[in-house]
Amino acid sequence: MSAFEFFSVALSFVLGLGVTRLLLGFVHVFRMRERLQAHWIPLVWATSVFIYQVQFWWAVFELNAALTQWTHAAFITLLAHTLLLFVAGALVLPAAGQHDHDNLLGYFQEDGRWSLLALGAYSALSFWTNWSLFGMTPLSSTGALVAAFLVLALAGFFATNRRLQSVVATAYLALSIFAYVAMAPAQY
Repeated sequence: MSAFEFFSVALSFVLGLGVTRLLLGFVHVFRMRERLQAHWIPLVWATSVFIYQVQFWWAVFELNAALTQWTHAAFITLLAHTLLLFVAGALVLPAAGQHDHDNLLGYFQEDGRWSLLALGAYSALSFWTNWSLFGMTPLSSTGALVAAFLVLALAGFFATNRRLQSVVATAYLALSIFAYVAMAPAQY
């Protein structure tokens, strides 16, 4: 087994758990639809997290060509990305028996919004990863996109006004879709 194969299995394991946890959150919200008042803001954030998870998983294919030498620092850095995506996916929506609210927005305001800090940390770590592993400066167009994700995630976490929360969540989702379509290769 090559270093890349070992590493991609480790990343895929953590990402798979994160995607599973997030999808179980969607299923839980659906099953509780009679007792849990749904709200679109947490669902938009959950969709954004899902896009991030899928995009990162797809980008793992690039690592074999992008990294000529696997170091412990590279492994830990990229594993930290997957762990942050797992945490974001695990927090954004409630799991069965994990909430005391009768509405999804109430859960999100109390516990789910912490997923946005994980997304913000993911973006902050991306500055380091893009520069140290892939040679992209923070002043590049990718750096500007990462900065926008960081600002929006933190704004979503700290926003208390429902209108601002709506604008930030919508902007984050639109930017996530744009980044996925514009930056992810169609094939490998």
